[in-house]
Amino acid sequence: MNRLIFVPAFVVTIFLCGCNHENHFISDKTYREKVSIQFEKQKKLAENRKDQLFKVFDQKLSTREKEALEFLYAYMPLSDLADYDGNFYLNNVRASFAAKDTFAWGKLIPEKLFRHFVLPIRVNNENLDSSRWVFFSQLKNRIKHLSMKDAALEVNHWCHEKVTYKGSDIRTSSPLATVKNAYGRCGEESTFTVAALRAACIPARQCYTPRWAHSDDNHAWVEVWVDGKWHYMGACEPEPDLDLAWFTGPAKRAMLVNTNVFGDYTGPEDVLVKDQRYTRINVLSNYTTTKKIWVKVIDQKANLIDSAAVEFQLYNYAEFYPLQRCYTGKNGMCSFTTGYGDLLVWVAKGKYFGYQKVTVSVTDTATIVMNRKPGEVYSEVYDFIPPPEKKGENTVSDSARNMNTKRFAFEDRIRSAYENTFIDSVKSFRLASTLKLDPDSLWHFLNRSRGNWHNLIDFVSSVPADKKRRIFSLLNEISEKDLHDITPEVLDDNILYSLIYKPLTTDNATFSAYILSPRVDNEYLKPFKAFFQQKVKSDFVLKGRKDPETIVKWVKETITIDETANYARAPITPMGVFELKIADHLSRDIFFVALCRSFGIPARLEMATKIPQFFLNGKWNDVSFSKVASKQDSRGKLIINNGPGNDRKPEYYTHFTIEQFEDGFFRSLDYETDPLLRSFPCTIEVPSGNYMLVTGNRINGGSVLTKLSFFNLEENKTQNLSLELRKDFAPTPVLGKIVNMEEFFRMISATNGNVNKRGTIIAWLEPEKEPSRHFIADLIQQKTELEKWNGTISLLFRNDKDRDLFLNKNAGGLPIKTTTNVTKEENLEVFLKIMNKKSINDLPVVTYINPKNEVTYFSEGYNIGIMDEILRIVHPSK
Repeated sequence: MNRLIFVPAFVVTIFLCGCNHENHFISDKTYREKVSIQFEKQKKLAENRKDQLFKVFDQKLSTREKEALEFLYAYMPLSDLADYDGNFYLNNVRASFAAKDTFAWGKLIPEKLFRHFVLPIRVNNENLDSSRWVFFSQLKNRIKHLSMKDAALEVNHWCHEKVTYKGSDIRTSSPLATVKNAYGRCGEESTFTVAALRAACIPARQCYTPRWAHSDDNHAWVEVWVDGKWHYMGACEPEPDLDLAWFTGPAKRAMLVNTNVFGDYTGPEDVLVKDQRYTRINVLSNYTTTKKIWVKVIDQKANLIDSAAVEFQLYNYAEFYPLQRCYTGKNGMCSFTTGYGDLLVWVAKGKYFGYQKVTVSVTDTATIVMNRKPGEVYSEVYDFIPPPEKKGENTVSDSARNMNTKRFAFEDRIRSAYENTFIDSVKSFRLASTLKLDPDSLWHFLNRSRGNWHNLIDFVSSVPADKKRRIFSLLNEISEKDLHDITPEVLDDNILYSLIYKPLTTDNATFSAYILSPRVDNEYLKPFKAFFQQKVKSDFVLKGRKDPETIVKWVKETITIDETANYARAPITPMGVFELKIADHLSRDIFFVALCRSFGIPARLEMATKIPQFFLNGKWNDVSFSKVASKQDSRGKLIINNGPGNDRKPEYYTHFTIEQFEDGFFRSLDYETDPLLRSFPCTIEVPSGNYMLVTGNRINGGSVLTKLSFFNLEENKTQNLSLELRKDFAPTPVLGKIVNMEEFFRMISATNGNVNKRGTIIAWLEPEKEPSRHFIADLIQQKTELEKWNGTISLLFRNDKDRDLFLNKNAGGLPIKTTTNVTKEENLEVFLKIMNKKSINDLPVVTYINPKNEVTYFSEGYNIGIMDEILRIVHPSK
């Protein structure tokens, strides 16, 4: 009997060994060894969390599970080592292999592509979640009988059922939080869509142009690998086929499209950054014609400069954004592959720098002399021109397009039905009465929490009676996006533990913003106050409350700084920093602020400079982890005036930025949301040093007229700045003329109002698509200026549903003389004939017709700043 049992067991053992050999996650032994070496480095780096991370390897794992886990650990950023545990990663690995084994295409995907574009959980800088199993279970039966291409298209349709576009702040919500919320900005839509595609074992990557050349914005989308080739699609914006999207035209004007690839990756794409943990690749050639330009760096004696830092910078948002940084070799040269527009190339080494405007179309090699030193005072002007406009090809049949449009509308109804399950005002007011809370305030927050309303109700219902007066103070201090995904645990932590130590302020506003609030920067919110109060000894806390520099010193001595390992740019949570004891400088600063708030010390990151500060003895004190503790950063004052010749009030990150010099380059101070710069003259306090004021006036076609002014600010001194926007003196061209205005307005169902006195703006819209949403946001933002203009605005829609949906969301923010009407598709075609255009690629179509019935502005598809351009035309005298 024993012999009979032994023989099968022996056979099974051999079989299992054979399977393990055949089921390597990484079949290449050399690459496996490379991963193993990097894995051991990460184990040392994460030594302080070894139990949470590495005990998972003690359980029984298959060969491919073990190797896949080691691959993830070997290349993950610090945030992922600090804030998640081994079982979380194992569950995701098993979900990936379940998908691979379920779908027919899983067996056909090359190992390298599965490794780099399916297995990795992280897409961008979102907080990670368990969406892979959730999405796999929901998609499995829907797509498993489809071809790989049809499955990819179907996943995008599923994504559109769940999520649509809406702009928001820079923090990227997790895929599950985006689904719960039912909308997200393009970075969140694409993160969600990539997560869904990977859950279906379809290789996917988030691609983005960090800044457009022709307009002040950026965009992210998705590339999928299908049947041997990479294709693109608009995330949550399904089209009838791959390689179709509203951004096809704009992408042809891009100067960079790139993506970060998890791990040590080698592929056919142009490599921008080769790091030990990730590879950044340039995929611009997938979209437009590219050119490699070279830069040669020399000193004032024409000597070649080795190891000079070179940045290829693009004007956008009134600053020069670095698309790429590289370093010269011994020949003094480096290169960058980009589009056919203008760049500012900036070089620096030691105490010298240099720069030059480069027109890519006529430049092969730019020679730049490092002949500048910080401290010089002067100004220069440059005109920056984007790549020329190119039309995207539309190869889809009318029948396929119509079918997709109908399906698109059906998916909108599915998503709307889900949104209708959100709490309404009647239930909110009843709850407020039960809990004895102000009904208007409660509805304000529950309404904005969208799909997260259950969590907010759980929180407000559990707050002790003596803490209830703090509920709305706490909710006021977090962002609208926080309301979408915050947990009761985070809210409980802050309302229950913010007064354990007596606040070192008697001002309620300071207490609420800088002690009670859990939000420091753009980190994912997790509870930290009770944790720190338990972990840190009370005698240390008392010393820190008397002198917060004690906490500064402890953080400096305890937390090791690694500026490269957290490459995904997701800040580590304060608790994660405490456990890992390693952080990038921003995560370290957030950690310091969280510590202070836990001990009753008001603390913050200053809005513009991100310098950590604590409030003591009636003033804010700068913290410097790199200087002597008692040394405070010196400051001066800037008084900023609107120049007398400007035709509008300049806006920060639209018309100007103030950039501080550091390590050879100028970087913008972040005053985007600061109320101090919303009226002029205004006064701000900033660290003393060397600065550059950038002003820009973007004109028709996307070109921009810039001025760079270099100045210095001395300690305790005041410097006056005048914002001067350069003017475009070219006459406004007449693009077309309406012969019979009354007949034209009757045709499109618009009202003519004051058209003969002030002119009119007409826009054909698709309110649920991103390009139209940008225009709508622009229109609402410029409400005051448009009402001063006092002309007519006519918004046109394809059907009553689109118009009603638009009005439900936006009616309250529209300028007074705005009308909305439904018009036939052929009426747009009539107008296009007037403009000598055969067709358009995308809505919105926006036009301005002056009092002479002349069309002096025309725009189609994606274009940021439309209203700015029109307002320049309607105020020619300014």
